[in-house]
This record gives sequence, structure tokens and C-alpha cells, in this order.
Amino acid sequence: MARDDACEFRCAARPGRALLIGSPDEVVDKSLRHAEALGGVSRISFQMNAASLPQVKMMRAIDAIGARVLPALHEAETHK
Repeated sequence: MARDDACEFRCAARPGRALLIGSPDEVVDKSLRHAEALGGVSRISFQMNAASLPQVKMMRAIDAIGARVLPALHEAETHK
């Protein structure tokens, strides 16, 4: 990754920015902030780099999305 690309990536990954990167709690918080700012969100697509991420780490991330992120988002939606 070129230096400018790495800088742009780090900037986009920070709180309040576009990319949903971080712990499950950070992803939930960021998703809820985006939904509020946009007047709602009906769909989120997660993308991972399968070429450079070891399978065990990818499976752990997928599991975290299903076990922690989605239930928290559903819970937040039911308490609106």
C-alpha cells in the first residue's frame, strides 16, 4: 500500500469516518452513528481481504459480526 493510500485508509477508519473497522463495539457504535446521520440504514455490506487475512482471523471476524455486532444492532433497532 502506497504511503498516501495508507494515510487515507487510517483517516477513513477513525471514529466518525466511513469505514467500519475496529472491535465489535466500535463497529456497532459507528454503524449507529451512520444510521442516525443518514436517517436510517437498511443494509450494511462487510468486505474483508481474503487474500491477505489468514482463515482463522477471517472466521473470527465473521463470528464476531454474527455473535456481537448484529445482535447489538437489532437490539438498538427494537429500542427506538
